[in-house]
Amino acid sequence: MGINATEGDPFGTARLRRGVLAAWGAGPARFREDANAEEDLALGGYRDRLVVELAQNAADAAARAGTPGRLRLT
Repeated sequence: MGINATEGDPFGTARLRRGVLAAWGAGPARFREDANAEEDLALGGYRDRLVVELAQNAADAAARAGTPGRLRLT
């Protein structure tokens, strides 16, 4: 008897888990990449780069739009 998606597993967690475990088994380096990504998030992710990342995103958007960009920090 399997778990019905509407009963005990509404988000398909079992399927996602199987997929992740299969990916880790097929490529062990993938496990390390995922672990490093989780550690980055746990330690603050963009904590030290947030303003720089937002400024770069704005500059990229302005360049794509062909308009001058302007950054105002308050």
